Amino acid sequence: MSSDELSQSDLGQSQESKPHCPKCDAELRIKSSQKGPFWACSAYPSCDYTKPLKNSTEVTVMKVLDDVCCPECEGDLAVKSGKFGMFIGCMNYPVCTFIVKETDDDDYQPVSCPVCEKGDLHQRSSKKGKVFYACDQYPKCDYLLNDRPVAKPCPQCEYEFLIQHHDQLKCANANCSYSEPLKE
Repeated sequence: MSSDELSQSDLGQSQESKPHCPKCDAELRIKSSQKGPFWACSAYPSCDYTKPLKNSTEVTVMKVLDDVCCPECEGDLAVKSGKFGMFIGCMNYPVCTFIVKETDDDDYQPVSCPVCEKGDLHQRSSKKGKVFYACDQYPKCDYLLNDRPVAKPCPQCEYEFLIQHHDQLKCANANCSYSEPLKE
């Protein structure tokens, strides 16, 4: 057995009930990658079928927070782990859908989204911790910026806001070349 394969018995899979590939009917094997274990067709490379080992919509409760109550239903809040990472949510889900939202930096002032004009750009973090700024109307609007938006209109083209890029403020409009040094 190669180092990237896991034994079915290690994961509680009996030898008699081995699943088969829905594409070619070959046996499925459990493989491992950086993202975790998954099912893969044994006929690879002629068949490229894969599927996650765990249901990606599963949410597991890591720890119930004793001293904190849900502001909507007064139920217990818990640290949970789901498809998009860790979050704090109400234990009365699905009756109560309250989750603690990520907050922007104290000194960040949200600017309105130039694409949908309904939402605001808020600070978010990727799975790897990289900060970006995205419209709060997602998934209806998928506008995002890697640089921090600053609520100051461009003096050259009058675009709604500037972006902070390293030690400069630049116009967020790609057709404008305005920039100024960042004032501390």
